[in-house]
Amino acid sequence: MPTQKPSEKYHSLEIQAKKTIQKHSMVNPGEHVLVGVSGGADSTALLFCLRRMAPELELTLTVAHLNHGIRGAEADEDEVFVRQISNQLGLQFVSEIINVKMQAADTGQNMEELARRIRYDFLCRTARRIGAQKIAVGHNLNDQAETALFRFIRGSGLKGLASIYPVLDGWIIRPLLDCSGASIREYLKNKAIAYRDDSSNRDLRYARNRIRRELVPYLENHFNARLAHTIANEALLARETWSFVESQAKAAFGRIGMQVDGGISLQIKGLIELHPALQKEVLRQALKACLGSLRGIDSSHIQSILDICNREGSRQVQIPRGGRVIRQSDRLVMLLSAPEANLSFLYELRVPGNCAVPEDSTLFSCRVGHAPNREVMKEKKYTQAFLDPSVLPATLTIRSRRAGDRYGGPGHRKVKRMLINSKIPRLQRSVLPMLTAGNHVIWIPGFRPARGYEAKQGSTKCVIVEINRDAG
Repeated sequence: MPTQKPSEKYHSLEIQAKKTIQKHSMVNPGEHVLVGVSGGADSTALLFCLRRMAPELELTLTVAHLNHGIRGAEADEDEVFVRQISNQLGLQFVSEIINVKMQAADTGQNMEELARRIRYDFLCRTARRIGAQKIAVGHNLNDQAETALFRFIRGSGLKGLASIYPVLDGWIIRPLLDCSGASIREYLKNKAIAYRDDSSNRDLRYARNRIRRELVPYLENHFNARLAHTIANEALLARETWSFVESQAKAAFGRIGMQVDGGISLQIKGLIELHPALQKEVLRQALKACLGSLRGIDSSHIQSILDICNREGSRQVQIPRGGRVIRQSDRLVMLLSAPEANLSFLYELRVPGNCAVPEDSTLFSCRVGHAPNREVMKEKKYTQAFLDPSVLPATLTIRSRRAGDRYGGPGHRKVKRMLINSKIPRLQRSVLPMLTAGNHVIWIPGFRPARGYEAKQGSTKCVIVEINRDAG
């Protein structure tokens, strides 16, 4: 596998990637970057570009590869390939195997969306574990255009048209976002760099593949030969506009919204005085605060809510996942409806392993690692639990609350009383996921683990359970 000598000039693709990195301040000197590499053309080119620039930018690189287990032997060969190029480049390699197909079948979730969530969860967990400050992924200019087209066809509003962000959450970076797919393939050919071809990318049953292989070429041939560049510019304008709308809506939500038992309340007069674009975004923010995510919410729900704001009397609108929005005099109240009496769920979480909880739109992940100091353990209680492996079974359970639950088992605090004292809304308690060992509730996100189950600070081996909520 060829590597470029330090004395050689930068290739045009490397120059463009460097410009993108500098334009968006993606990295700082001395940072550790985790590079997500599937073995395909884009991520392989990304790895070689960053490896070429690493000395000048003073970066440390680690390669991460997730085997989804979707394509059998082909996926295993991808992992071997990425491991080999990592070794040849002298870079640390980290991998993990997760059977996404089985999880999708067990939970009824869309496999593509679940795979994406699990992939980013793997990258984020790995970055935190190795101390990487940034995660680099290989999205390019064509991905930007295809995503914008896909969302436009589906109908996703201004936020969706903003498409792919160069920097996400301050640490996921996309250095190739201004590089076309053709320039990436030319770079690989010029450098004689091998890469893997994912056969699933040719499957026209997937909408994204039809857009990439049929719609985009047609539009380029008949309407705009520089389609990808044009749409990328439009996405930039959408991002800038959306950033302004979102910031204004957050400020408005802070003025007219308040939390109530079981949901969110908005002042109707303050809402209808806003610009229509802000009205809709304030409602989305309120719904997300009430439901935990915007999964299942579309423009028709937003319009129905606005309609009852402009009518007198007490009216209500049903929203997905059992929610409802009620007009009460001069206020709009968003509530999670009372769950069905028989609503319950139970899932297994292996050590290590992952477990999706669709009832709460969350993904639990479990791994073995080191326990931090006591202060960090306290700070992480909302999203992470550090557990003593010596008192745990091989398989943990994530389930809904049951009558008589006590935190840590018989003789300990009642879970019901804990939730009441912590002001957890009554209507949310039945869908709150709880981690259990046998019949003992040992962790509820937001609380410290139950007494007797938390690992000692600094332990060289502990079980780390983390919860990731769907961003909606």
